[in-house]
Amino acid sequence: MASDTPFRPSETSVLADRLSVFAMALFVIYGVRVAATAIPFRPLDTLWQLSISSALIEAAAIPLVGLGLLHLAAYLDPDNSALVRRKEALARWAILAVLGFLLLVPVQALASWSTVATARARLTTQQTTANRNFALVREAISAATSLEDLQARLQSLQSPELGIRFENLGLPLPETKRQMLIRLNEIEEQVKTRIIAPPPEAIENVASNAGRLMATSFVYALAFAIAAQRRGQDIPLLVELLTIWSVRRQAGRPPRGATGAPDGDYFAQLAPPDDDPTRTP
Repeated sequence: MASDTPFRPSETSVLADRLSVFAMALFVIYGVRVAATAIPFRPLDTLWQLSISSALIEAAAIPLVGLGLLHLAAYLDPDNSALVRRKEALARWAILAVLGFLLLVPVQALASWSTVATARARLTTQQTTANRNFALVREAISAATSLEDLQARLQSLQSPELGIRFENLGLPLPETKRQMLIRLNEIEEQVKTRIIAPPPEAIENVASNAGRLMATSFVYALAFAIAAQRRGQDIPLLVELLTIWSVRRQAGRPPRGATGAPDGDYFAQLAPPDDDPTRTP
């Protein structure tokens, strides 16, 4: 009596096709989501760089699941040549995803640092401009020799940034100067209170968010490296890289009991003693 199997071959093929369709749908959803964030295209804008990198990283689980479904579909129906070719093609494209997520790590760090640096530079510029304008007005008031001279000097220095409109108070010149300096100091204090530096909490939030995204991006790079595969290779990209790294690391070590580098071919040392062609019976 034949034993029952979970799936008949036809059911397995149908399931593999459905998983393939689900995988392609996930790729399209990810592309649409990222494109919606990237439009309008402003690659030189720091805020755009932060938003697009955040969108790429935060939604990266969508294409990763799609790639996993596609690998599963090809495993369930290995005789479907079209499905296997699609899996192999997307596994090669996944190498670009690995490189892209690794590249997002410095991009995110640079964009976050640029955001904080721009905010601080803007604050410094505003403070420098305000101090210079108030110093010019204060100097004009002190250097005036008459009420007419005072009015002419102030009219030549008026600017929308200060918002000061001095009037002739009908007082002697010394008292007029004193009153104007008092008003000038009051306005200067008001302007300084409007120039607010970014709070430390905001800078810490930018740094912590950047750190979280960079760590997540690196993890996604490793995850895609497990699903990625170079042309002509039967093992995942991550396994291939770890193997190369391990072999080179072992090759750089001197053999036990030796003080220098190995003299012979390292790969010859990996062969069992019985397989050594130079071994004599």
